[in-house]
Amino acid sequence: MRIFLFSACTLLLSGCIQVYGPVKEGVSAASQSAADTESGASAGMDTVKIGNRKPDEIFNNALVFLKGKGVDITVEDKGTGIIAANGDDESLASTWLDCSQLQQTQGIQEHYRIVAQVWSAGEGTNLAIQVNGVAGLITADGNDKVKPVECTSTGVLEKDFLEALRK
Repeated sequence: MRIFLFSACTLLLSGCIQVYGPVKEGVSAASQSAADTESGASAGMDTVKIGNRKPDEIFNNALVFLKGKGVDITVEDKGTGIIAANGDDESLASTWLDCSQLQQTQGIQEHYRIVAQVWSAGEGTNLAIQVNGVAGLITADGNDKVKPVECTSTGVLEKDFLEALRK
């Protein structure tokens, strides 16, 4: 009788237990995101292919263009094809950044960041450009008078950058 009762309880309880787990079907969003990042197309970076130009040529032209705009290059790595810069020149930042989320406009300090990556595309070269920044007001004593807000690109630098590189 005990064996029968034990078997019956086991059968009844086994109907209540369900196992849910991950189902692997095709490419998941996480692996797709990782693949995009590895290919150089990360969030916020627009990738453009420039035909029949070598990566070294595009890399050098990109450096000349940015230095010509008055940008101080902080990272210049030809091996990985990365050029990065940041700065707080008010005339450049106000042209390249859209900080419209801020209500106050007087005395605001804008800081821009530029990242460009150049890599081979077989025939031609891939180029990804990202421009963003932060705006706020910090006084001399270090206090935030206006909390920093993230700024987005106006697209002006990217447009000029691509036009100069395609010439």
